[in-house]
Amino acid sequence: MQGPHKEHLYKLLVIGDLGVGKTSIIKRYVHQNFSSHYRATIGVDFALKVLHWDPETVVRLQLWDIA
Repeated sequence: MQGPHKEHLYKLLVIGDLGVGKTSIIKRYVHQNFSSHYRATIGVDFALKVLHWDPETVVRLQLWDIA
C-alpha cells in the first residue's frame, strides 16, 4: 500500500535584460539541450519541468520566460 501522494506546483518567472540567456538556461534545464542560435522571445514562453522529489512527492516547476 502506498502512502499519500503529494504534488506541488511552483511558478518561476525568469526575467532579465535582452540577450542574456534566459531562454538558453531554461531549455538547458528542462530539455538538456543547448543551442547557440539566438532567437528573441516574443511575449512569454512556458516550460514545465517535473521532478520526482521522493517516492511520494512530485514537484512541477512551471518556468515563465519573460521577454
